[in-house]
Amino acid sequence: MAVATPTKPQVLRRGQAAERLGVHPNTVASWYRQGFLKGVKMPGGEVRFREADVEVLREQIYAE
Repeated sequence: MAVATPTKPQVLRRGQAAERLGVHPNTVASWYRQGFLKGVKMPGGEVRFREADVEVLREQIYAE
């Protein structure tokens, strides 16, 4: 029986999230401040975004 090893969630920097969403990094920062995109503030002040959260938002933006 195979044992599933827990995987660490993939986190993205603002520029990486912006690239996946097709927007400017400042737009991602604005969406974070407005609560449209959840993020985690790192000890140095930088905000990182879970890949899964970015993908959900991308699907919402580009849904037809």
